[in-house]
Amino acid sequence: MADAGLERVTHCLFCGSGKVGSVLSGVSDLFFKADEGTFNYVTCGDCGSLWLESRPTGERLLKAYASYYTHDAPPDDSRGILRSVVRALYLRSRLAQPPSGIGRLLIEVLRAVLPDNPGLDHHYRFAPEAPAKLLDYGCGSGDFLLRLAPFGHRLVGVEYDPNLLIALAGRGIQIEDVVTVDQQPWDEAFDHISLAHVIEHVPDPVALLGRLSAFLKPGGTLFIEVPNAEATGHEIFGRYWRGLEAPRHFALPTRATLIAALENAGFVIERQHIDRSARGWVWEESLSVAPAVEAVAHEAAMQAAPPETGTNAEFLTFIARKPARKLSPSG
Repeated sequence: MADAGLERVTHCLFCGSGKVGSVLSGVSDLFFKADEGTFNYVTCGDCGSLWLESRPTGERLLKAYASYYTHDAPPDDSRGILRSVVRALYLRSRLAQPPSGIGRLLIEVLRAVLPDNPGLDHHYRFAPEAPAKLLDYGCGSGDFLLRLAPFGHRLVGVEYDPNLLIALAGRGIQIEDVVTVDQQPWDEAFDHISLAHVIEHVPDPVALLGRLSAFLKPGGTLFIEVPNAEATGHEIFGRYWRGLEAPRHFALPTRATLIAALENAGFVIERQHIDRSARGWVWEESLSVAPAVEAVAHEAAMQAAPPETGTNAEFLTFIARKPARKLSPSG
């Protein structure tokens, strides 16, 4: 008899194949303990992505998010006042709407002399300069939008969790329920869309990418980040890997599969970013829930792990652009 509140999935959510490779069984909700069941992840025999063989629906899905939270840790400013000042100047030069006259000249000078800061840019999800209009799809607690608010962007958030929707009310940022998104007049409305650790939670990630492409203006950008099915951490820790997070993560792509899905949705990949801080905390949390008898083997595998690359990174992080509309010969 099938478990209550679960639906069986027979195909890869990214490539559509029903070909089954290996199966990782006995995966439980180790980190939030919102579901007492155990789950299987299937490896797609064609593209190598993972999908949850039986996923929760209805009340069981809501229960899976009952103790769930989303947040970003702020960059470490522990090295003192100078670091904080440089960080603030960098963010002002990168994100704020330039003033006129001498102020604009100062900003241009700052852009020339301040080094690129990919870690800080990643923390702000490679957002463009204000007053761009931004959508954070799956905004969670709203931390990202609140971080951007001082710079003058026009901000919109979309969220599914009813508890988070209530908590975000009254903060001065437009927040919409994911259920009503299709009713919004958002065709080519946004300059930048953030999709941070969201696509693994949805039952049809390919359809979502197509929808978000329609929401972007020609020339607009998409920030996307998702756990990587080919991550070294997954290879080391198996069912204890932090990136699995059953039963909330319905599917995880490989690098090649995610690139193909983005391109099929009409995007052009501009760059891949590797978050060099992710491996440390993901592995630490994975090790903390693994059985103690396996600790020696896990620690040895961690020491012998290959360097992080775009293929084996813990998270796949891309900036993709919707191509600008070409002018007609008469235009």
